[in-house]
Amino acid sequence: MRLSQAVQLLARRLRLRASRVSIIANRLQHAGRLPLADAKRTPPEISAEEFALLLIAVLAETGIGNAAERAVEYADVSSREGFRLHDAVAAIIRGEAQPGDLIVREGGVTGTVGGLHTTFGNPAADGFARFATGPTLAAIAAEWGGMSPAQADAVAAINRIHNGNL
Repeated sequence: MRLSQAVQLLARRLRLRASRVSIIANRLQHAGRLPLADAKRTPPEISAEEFALLLIAVLAETGIGNAAERAVEYADVSSREGFRLHDAVAAIIRGEAQPGDLIVREGGVTGTVGGLHTTFGNPAADGFARFATGPTLAAIAAEWGGMSPAQADAVAAINRIHNGNL
């Protein structure tokens, strides 16, 4: 998927302004974490791992200025079970793990991945929080995998039923 398409996908599914997601992507590009456009200004293709980092950046961002550093910091936090957040989110994007809700707080993330509730890092008990629901993550992963938005909506509905959120 092209980076510009990934930006539009995340903005639409997370209900954010595309310009904000684009700026976050730009910060990651200039930090060397996402590829830059070639000489013809063609938007670069990104991998599932790069898309997962962009998703983490969008969820963990508390200010555009430090978005890239914060993304890398959050991507590297681990659970007690030894899973890195970046690996867990990339597995969701690739369709290798069942998505559940992710709640991003200062210092870490709590969530359900592959049916396992886990904590990455040491999230604060209160204050700043941003989240992505399991159905939203399922729809994002479905669109990443090539489904249309309407098909991804159906995947999100199935995820709601699977997780008991009728």
